[in-house]
Amino acid sequence: MKILKKIGWFIVSMLPAALSLLLQVGCGLVLLFIYILQEMLGQQGSLSPDEAINSVLNIYIENAIYAVALYHVIGILVFGIWYYFAYGRKKRPYGTEKPNIWKAATIIWLGMCIEIFTSCILSLLLELAPNLLHNYMELMETAGITDLNVLSFIAVVILAPIGEELLCRGIIFRLAGKVSNRFWIANIIQAFAFGLIHGNLVQGTYAFFMGLALGYIYGKYRRIWLCMLLHCAINGSSIFLENYFSLYPEKYDIAVMIGHVVISLLFMILCFKILGKRRPLAGETETDTSILPE
Repeated sequence: MKILKKIGWFIVSMLPAALSLLLQVGCGLVLLFIYILQEMLGQQGSLSPDEAINSVLNIYIENAIYAVALYHVIGILVFGIWYYFAYGRKKRPYGTEKPNIWKAATIIWLGMCIEIFTSCILSLLLELAPNLLHNYMELMETAGITDLNVLSFIAVVILAPIGEELLCRGIIFRLAGKVSNRFWIANIIQAFAFGLIHGNLVQGTYAFFMGLALGYIYGKYRRIWLCMLLHCAINGSSIFLENYFSLYPEKYDIAVMIGHVVISLLFMILCFKILGKRRPLAGETETDTSILPE
């Protein structure tokens, strides 16, 4: 019976992630429907059905970032209201650590190092096994995430950290605590959900590991804004890395990437050392670390 209860809570903890995926699909369909109407009204039958379909798909691909931005706006509203009424008004557990300005700065630097490390690993894979990441790179370009403009900046650097942190660390993290009162188990569950909502294997894989770091920050400080800060630092760094690495001669690409992997890894270790080990809260033990506020 206890195992069935845990399985039930695991399923419940995945429901917000499933809702997130449904919202993403729904926003894409809404945008696609708008472009179909525009095409029907604009062309008035001058194109063949195949030409009309290709035209609509091309328009959608060129403007997919609008669907991404729409999803994040709706996600902030839906998951923000959910988080506020379910958990946001509860007091933090006694003994929760308080961050200072140096810890916040360390979290920002940690986010930059995480993104450098991840981008360099992906770049090395792209150099050594280009077919492995071909579909992923096409997906990123189609979504407009790799383009630097005002809308992509707002969607990726501002809206995504807010909405996804409310969802994964704010809601799913708490629900995962019903599966097990051990922090590391709940952290793995919410990180899995974080990878799941990204909708593809490559992005989902590295999002899982980023989710572990984000969950650690939330478990340590119980302040959702710190997770948003770390998430913002990760996403914001990604926009500017291409210009940064373009400063190096192309013939040194692999050596530069390997060097940055090593350096960023060392800095990540240093950041976690500075932040320190997560201390058990009141009533917890080292081996039985509840993530629930009650």
